[in-house]
Amino acid sequence: MNFEPTGIDPLLDEALSAIATRSAFSGFKESGSSRIHGTEKPAAGKAAYEACLGQAFRLDDSEADFIAAEEVSPFTGEALGIRYAGPDPDRQFAAARAAMKGWASASVEQRIKLCVEMLRQVDEHGFEIAHAIMHTAGQSFPMAYAGSGANALDRGLEAVAWSWLMMNALPFQASWQKQVGAGDPVRLAKRWRLMPRGPAVVFCCASFPTWNGYPAMMANLACGNPVLVKPHPTAVLPMAIAVRIIRKVLAEAGFDPGLIQLVVDSSSKPLGKVLVEHDQAAIIDFTGSARFGSWVEQHAGNRPCYTETSGINTVILDGAEDIDAALDSVVNTLCLFSAQMCTSPQTFYVPASGMSDGNGRCLSADEVEAALAGRIDALAANPKRAASVMGCIQSPATLSLIDEWTGLAESGRYRLLHRSDHYAHPAGPDARTATPLVLGLDLEDGTAPQEEVFGPIAFVIRTADRDQALQHAADSARRHGAITAYLYSTDEDYIESATDAFAWAGAALTCNVTGNMPLNFSAAYSDLHVSGLNPAGNATLAEPSFITGRFRYAQVRRPLSGDGDE
Repeated sequence: MNFEPTGIDPLLDEALSAIATRSAFSGFKESGSSRIHGTEKPAAGKAAYEACLGQAFRLDDSEADFIAAEEVSPFTGEALGIRYAGPDPDRQFAAARAAMKGWASASVEQRIKLCVEMLRQVDEHGFEIAHAIMHTAGQSFPMAYAGSGANALDRGLEAVAWSWLMMNALPFQASWQKQVGAGDPVRLAKRWRLMPRGPAVVFCCASFPTWNGYPAMMANLACGNPVLVKPHPTAVLPMAIAVRIIRKVLAEAGFDPGLIQLVVDSSSKPLGKVLVEHDQAAIIDFTGSARFGSWVEQHAGNRPCYTETSGINTVILDGAEDIDAALDSVVNTLCLFSAQMCTSPQTFYVPASGMSDGNGRCLSADEVEAALAGRIDALAANPKRAASVMGCIQSPATLSLIDEWTGLAESGRYRLLHRSDHYAHPAGPDARTATPLVLGLDLEDGTAPQEEVFGPIAFVIRTADRDQALQHAADSARRHGAITAYLYSTDEDYIESATDAFAWAGAALTCNVTGNMPLNFSAAYSDLHVSGLNPAGNATLAEPSFITGRFRYAQVRRPLSGDGDE
């Protein structure tokens, strides 16, 4: 592949260089600190968010029937009261089709350049979107600005860069000659034209809407496809702001803003199945639950379908050079955004022999369990740090799930190692918060969960030995899905065994990482997110297969004249 500079946009060229070398790069500022941005821009972003509250959100000046979304701030408990244009799938698909031809006729260079500009303009509204993320998804401000801002934009830019690479993988014209029988050879001029597949439906999840939304939107637009964005009804505003910005960029460049539209539904009248089964839907991008994701995959038919759902992410605690640092890292990652991410660890394996550092120090299995619980309490005891790390709980349903699993422990099915509790959030008493619930069990009990249990609920499974832990963890990933796996061990042979086991299970393995970086941080341009090798999803961010199904080639052949002209 040609990773050389394109001259289209410096940001694109830097992204291509990062992909080629798999090196660390971000095209966007990852900190929302006023020391970087000054005071005016953060204040203006917050004011822009607040100006949306209680109002009709307009993408343009067209008339529309507005419906109230189901957005309630996890920080205040108050409804945002924002109304959005009501859905009309038939009309919206027709508008998308009408807009597609002009966009597809633009050069690859022009589409790519505009897609980079879209991301740059979305970044200009980073503070506004960060507040929208906070008050719909429940993320802390640092995560909303970095994770749902810069990191998500980087995944979007990565998708644009891969689109450039894939759309230029083959030549667009060639002269061809073949001797067929007697006489002069057959000489043909051949040309190929990239053709879009058609309207794409992009589903965005409630807890992290932009992280998968931006790359799907950008990959589709870059390849010439219009997009219908379907946000979760409790987290519409972040995507609505992004869609409005992108429409503005398109219109200013002379393209039909109908190339990207917002489809807002409700939990009482969901439109997910309607959109997937619509005869005009040509591409499906889905992020969400494993249950509905499985339905989407089954009903997509022969259309390109890109999914990221969920699985059981595991941690094996065999040993570490620094046991305290290892336990700090796994607890911080468990607590990060209250385990509401697709890469959050759920199941911790502790061999009966406990955890050792190879220098004579050993924690028994009981001591490991106590150390995990103690670190959660220490974090929750510092409200400022807890708020920054854990944020809020996006949905009240997650609190109900915590109560359900607590009841199972109280009934004797599990050992209650750490009870979930509300922690005091600086935003006030109405903030929806919960520390992790940690349940213990022996593997032989047969009660280990066989699907993701969403939110801050973790399981510590005691095994006879580390080999049994590895076998069960890898088998769980293979059968039930997993995006990530984490391992702490001082035995290189065991690490190699785990590397092989999780490769065959399709889970990305992180070994012995400690320090400030969250274990589940997935770096654009370098880390591949979701393998497509187990039930946790079939789409990888980002590599060629995430792009190539979004366009096809149309071919024309005609005789080549003697002077080389057609």
